[in-house]
Amino acid sequence: MSTLRRVAPVGFAALLSGCTYHLSGIQEPGRAVAFTTTGPWRSMVYAARTDSGVVVIDLGWAGAGGKLRRSLRSDLGVAPEEVTDVFLTHSHRDHIAAWRTVRGARFHLWEPEQPLFEGTRQHADLPSRVARANAGDAGPRPGEVDVRSFAYDTMFVIGRDTLWAYTTPGHTAGSASYLFRGVLFVGDAVARKPLRGYGGADPVFSLDTRMNRQSLIGLFARVPMERVRWVCNAHAKCSLPSEHFIDKVTR
Repeated sequence: MSTLRRVAPVGFAALLSGCTYHLSGIQEPGRAVAFTTTGPWRSMVYAARTDSGVVVIDLGWAGAGGKLRRSLRSDLGVAPEEVTDVFLTHSHRDHIAAWRTVRGARFHLWEPEQPLFEGTRQHADLPSRVARANAGDAGPRPGEVDVRSFAYDTMFVIGRDTLWAYTTPGHTAGSASYLFRGVLFVGDAVARKPLRGYGGADPVFSLDTRMNRQSLIGLFARVPMERVRWVCNAHAKCSLPSEHFIDKVTR
């Protein structure tokens, strides 16, 4: 039985290719697995066993449901029904595809993202609006899953693990980042771009890149960086949290 409890405020697009960067750095055999789903964006799904259920961060794109089911079984020895908590960095369709596979879990996201996830509001970027017009909504309707939105930076205790959630708007209205087991998951607030390396969110897929930049500056000021081993975006591009990296994505 899960004992997750919300404790308190803690105050405080991706390169279109099949490449991943340093994804092996966040794998914990038997305890945590990170994998990518199909499609040109290679969206990442991360799943971890805790002593109080299974945590998943982001839910991938094409083929995500089957791949998540198989990975949970083969890498963690659990079933989708044992996933207790899903944390979404944002609700673009390439990061929420497997929601039906874990529909019994609690879904956590920042408040402004809930209407985007549940389809009662459209994303601001043109590609998302075109995709919705042609393929319909990608997420659940209101009430189909248990959504637990948070209003500000929040710390979650999950058994003996702790997950910190940080608000980082700009890529979408309610984008969030999560620090868990030394990995800072920044969604699509950070992109890895051809020839340039890491940078801020891709403007084509984003609400406001200036807001995104300010959010990243605030994020790296609020996060206890001594606890961060890796920074990973939602397309399996991971980096050491060096000053050079931080300078590049916030300039």
